[in-house]
Amino acid sequence: MIMAQANRPRPPPGAGSRALSYILIFLVAILFTYYVIVPLFTPPSSTTTTGTSTSGTTGPTGPATVSLSSGTDIPGASVVVSGQNLQANQNVTVKLGSVDLNLTGTCETTSAGSLSGCSFWVPKLGSGSYSVVVTAGTSTATSKFTIPQYSPPVSTVIVTLTAVGLGLVTQVVTRRVVDLGKERRMRAEVNAFQKEKREATAKGDKVRLEKLKKRELQVRQEQAKVSTARFKVTAITAVPLLVVYYLMATLLGGYGVIVAFTSIPIPVVAGTTQNPAIFQVSLFWWYFLCSFTFSTMLTKLLHTQP
Repeated sequence: MIMAQANRPRPPPGAGSRALSYILIFLVAILFTYYVIVPLFTPPSSTTTTGTSTSGTTGPTGPATVSLSSGTDIPGASVVVSGQNLQANQNVTVKLGSVDLNLTGTCETTSAGSLSGCSFWVPKLGSGSYSVVVTAGTSTATSKFTIPQYSPPVSTVIVTLTAVGLGLVTQVVTRRVVDLGKERRMRAEVNAFQKEKREATAKGDKVRLEKLKKRELQVRQEQAKVSTARFKVTAITAVPLLVVYYLMATLLGGYGVIVAFTSIPIPVVAGTTQNPAIFQVSLFWWYFLCSFTFSTMLTKLLHTQP
């Protein structure tokens, strides 16, 4: 048995590293194609519907205006409507395209003609650009709203796979740049040095502490070299990761667009929906959760943890 194991052919040096490099190139090609090439050759959605264009009327201090908490989101998302210079003390109606919306909150203008705290749930319409027409008495104002092409579960998968891909990129760069063996030896040496220093301090051994003090500068210098290698990984990957994140947000409709749903009421992260048992998660938070989860898994799988 021992002889058989000894004679077993070993993989050539660097085989695992080359395999990771091929995976990295494959993932970069997929991300580039999906976020850059495909959008360039994809025609606009045929389901685009535009509501009647209505010019804002003039209020007490200027033209009536309306603003939305988000100019892009998926069907089922909540959007807050605000307005200025609308007719005072009037109930408000809102249309998205040709659809009359059910409103929640305070949907009546104040004596100054302002509107705040009024919201609506995005109806189930096809992707595209729509006019949001807000009417208060004889005053009207218009804003634009876009329903993105991708929504859960497609957007959920897109963000998850992107987080995994970017995490793998970081791990591959780490294996290339950082001397992991040296880093682990350095960490063990620092831990042993700190332990020895604590013991000498506890015993009041001044001679031993003096010797350790002379070694301390050398230990810190070696530790700085290892830390510099980790910093290089951050410097190399920071810009590409931000570019991919920006392209992903552009594709999906913005950093705050809803990309996932959960049944777990996570404070801050998950927002309410029309269904009290379901909560929605924006792109920013879902990407953050996926990155944290999969980066931890990948560091353990590829043995790149410090």
